[in-house]
Amino acid sequence: MRPTLAALGAILVLASLAAAQDWPNYGGNAARNGRSPTIGPQAAVLLWSNADDYSIIAWHPFVEGERVFAVREAGFPTDGGAANDAILAYDLDTGVELWRVTLPWGGSTATEWIAWIGGVQGGLLFASRGSHGKPGPLYALDVADGGIVWTSMAVTQAWAHDGIVFAPDGDPIVGDFQSLTRIDAGDGSTVWSVPRTCSVSGNCGGAATATAVFYDEVAPGGQIIAKCDIADGSLLYSSSVMAGFTAQNSPFLAADGGTAFFSRSQNNPPYDKLFAFQDTGAALVEIWNAPVRWTTSHEHGVGADGSIYTFNPGDELVRLDPATGAVTANAGILSPLGSPNLSPKTAVDALGTVYVSNGWASSPASDGRLWAFTGDLSQDLYTLFLDRQNAGGPALGRRGTLVVADRAAVRAYRTDTAAAAAFRNAGGNPASYAATPPVLASTFSGTVDLGGTTGHALAWLVGFGTPLSLTLGGGQVLLVDVADPGGELLGLPAIAGPVAVANLLVPADYSLCGSALSTQALHFGGGSPFALSNAQDLRVGSY
Repeated sequence: MRPTLAALGAILVLASLAAAQDWPNYGGNAARNGRSPTIGPQAAVLLWSNADDYSIIAWHPFVEGERVFAVREAGFPTDGGAANDAILAYDLDTGVELWRVTLPWGGSTATEWIAWIGGVQGGLLFASRGSHGKPGPLYALDVADGGIVWTSMAVTQAWAHDGIVFAPDGDPIVGDFQSLTRIDAGDGSTVWSVPRTCSVSGNCGGAATATAVFYDEVAPGGQIIAKCDIADGSLLYSSSVMAGFTAQNSPFLAADGGTAFFSRSQNNPPYDKLFAFQDTGAALVEIWNAPVRWTTSHEHGVGADGSIYTFNPGDELVRLDPATGAVTANAGILSPLGSPNLSPKTAVDALGTVYVSNGWASSPASDGRLWAFTGDLSQDLYTLFLDRQNAGGPALGRRGTLVVADRAAVRAYRTDTAAAAAFRNAGGNPASYAATPPVLASTFSGTVDLGGTTGHALAWLVGFGTPLSLTLGGGQVLLVDVADPGGELLGLPAIAGPVAVANLLVPADYSLCGSALSTQALHFGGGSPFALSNAQDLRVGSY
């Protein structure tokens, strides 16, 4: 079935997403909710696999622009010996190694540990050898060659699983067991640092909006979510207490930042719950809590409609209503899962596809999994079999590239369908019509030059499936197939002026991907009765 402009004009309601199609940090964005504006692979189509560096632990991949970054660890650091790890950069399209760098290593495991990447933003990669009890600086590396740009004035006890988030200007915000610190991305100076107490070291990262940072804090009787000002770190207000002793997860936020979520679980079923707090602007008010499975280092996913993807106590992957916490979809029991521990990572693409790993770091090594589900959890699109992937993804990058890492390799998957808009003309048609390539779940734009060509006042677009030239009277050439029953005239916003602009939202319907459509503009409303423009031959793509 061929799409028409009417199909492409169907209204798609999407919550706003960042324009960049990168994966800069754990959780994929400052809100740490796993949402990506790109369309991930709908089938397990391997783009590349780089197995040059076996890693005893698989670490999380990050994506900025055309580069993938990951730590590969040949062995644990040795006292008086080698660090045995390196940060590598790979080409996003080919997997070819671009550079590798070993962070400065002092030779003592008493003061430093395994290198970790906190995130990448604005052409800088932020990494450290610090960990709990072993404070160390944050290094900023140039993504082009791995060179060290600066070393931070502040030290951090954060480690790989804490993750960092970014302020709107690219400043990294680092949370560890004892502090929350904002570092200037320009020179490594300290913007602010405030004390805090996290319940368990190693999972103390925050989540951020453009104006605030949310983090968990120990309180009498349990834990709370605190909100501080992103500009100066001052505490604004906190939530009510969530009963329980420990938790090894970080908060995450709704797409609009209006609700903060926290999975406060510790392998104690009566108290293992996912909490939702509405941010009123003056308080964090609990609106619901729901029982969940015990997880650690869990990076949750939030869908376009706000739905939350998590695991219930029965090992089932479920979708929760963001307003009530009620289960709205259930994928059933996923197996194998870690026992008793589970450290899932989640990504949700622009179509709503859910990519979730089991964070496997146990035996047998072959029980690592990543599942790809439709947003309603009714269909398992495919399953990847991995070797102890631990923290190794998923991460979603440009052109819908899904990146995962396990002990054996760093791999990328892509359903490779590029959108296209190709100019075509014949006869005496004015070259007045330009179009952007139609990408699923995005805005297609067509512009028609009215005043500068034929002097008409209004424009329509004609859309058909199979291209065919048909000469009309007066030398005008219709460059589309008028016999195609799917063809039709679409009334655009008819404006009087030199340029008519049409903006149509392309549906998030993957069945349209790869389909061809020819479009042409019809000028009318002044001058000669009408004029037909050049054609734009379109192909619907995922990027």
